[in-house]
Amino acid sequence: MRIVSVFCTLALVLFMSIVSFAQTPAKESFVYPVPKFDNIGQAENGFGGPWLVDTSAHGADQKALIGNGIFSYGALDYAMSDTGNAMQITLSNAWSDAQRYKRALAAPWPNTAGKTYWVSYLLDVKTEVQGNTYFFLKLYNANPLLSGSGEIVAIGKSGGQSSPVFSCGSGWTGDAPDASSSAINAGPVWLVVRFDMTGNADPCRTFMWVSPDPTTEPDTTTAVVKRFTGMKDGFNAIAIESGGDVAAGKNVQLVFDKISLATSYKDLSKVTGVKAAGINQPSDFRLSQNYPNPFNPSTVINYSLKTAGNVRLTVYNILGKEVAELVNGPVSAGMHEVTFNASGLASGMYFYQLRSGSLVQTMKMILMK
Repeated sequence: MRIVSVFCTLALVLFMSIVSFAQTPAKESFVYPVPKFDNIGQAENGFGGPWLVDTSAHGADQKALIGNGIFSYGALDYAMSDTGNAMQITLSNAWSDAQRYKRALAAPWPNTAGKTYWVSYLLDVKTEVQGNTYFFLKLYNANPLLSGSGEIVAIGKSGGQSSPVFSCGSGWTGDAPDASSSAINAGPVWLVVRFDMTGNADPCRTFMWVSPDPTTEPDTTTAVVKRFTGMKDGFNAIAIESGGDVAAGKNVQLVFDKISLATSYKDLSKVTGVKAAGINQPSDFRLSQNYPNPFNPSTVINYSLKTAGNVRLTVYNILGKEVAELVNGPVSAGMHEVTFNASGLASGMYFYQLRSGSLVQTMKMILMK
């Protein structure tokens, strides 16, 4: 009987070790009802708690918001599973605008020999960036979470580049061969990274793709970045960070969505593979949510036209009085962007309306001074 008991105990230990070996995918689609970013989210979907502002490194929560419809899904050349909320950061004052937000994972992702980890997210860079502008999704092994230390790898754009391109890895990732040749232009991309774990202090092989074919796992030979990443102890948290130089007189608008960590390519929160409208080939007449929202004093409004025509884009106050005319005249088919400056208006809710022939769409926005 004792032999049987010992055997059962060993079997249970083996079973638990097998169960613990499988990592639960972590998913973040920013489906939250409030615009404020700090302290949102719960211990679910592969995470161990809410998003937190790393005030030790970057000051108060002021730049990141949750908004609806501010990610240009229609500009992707593949379809998304939904068109929900996204995270947005506005950088306007270079280094003083730098922000870092962290979130703990439900359990550490260990450096297990032979294990492969995949990380991906959607990134929409809406305006011009400079060589020293930086924005990443980062992996951390942080203890405590907001210590400002424990950074392992940064996926996005490094500062100090001679030209804005995507990069990933640990340490310097400024220019080729440690960065892609894909220039960072306005419009969304799907960034995908694979880590081949070593199980020891040897750096993990790292591969990065920019908007790969979502229907087929990409071959490592096609990766646009191939690096090594020191990941001796694995990781236990993620972060979103941004800052750096901004073009004179302009803001940098960044939108993050669909963050995913998984042990296989098929388990990423990825696209469906169904072709969607191209960036200059909208499939419909559409008015997008302004960004940022709330705003002060300027905001950007995007709209798309399936066919060319006369367009009128106007802004009304809550009483229905027209307070601004942003567009009035012939406009070509495609996606268009307009900046609205409300410096002469009072705080409150406003409505903006797009009209072309018999087609009309209206959205609301909030001016908060």
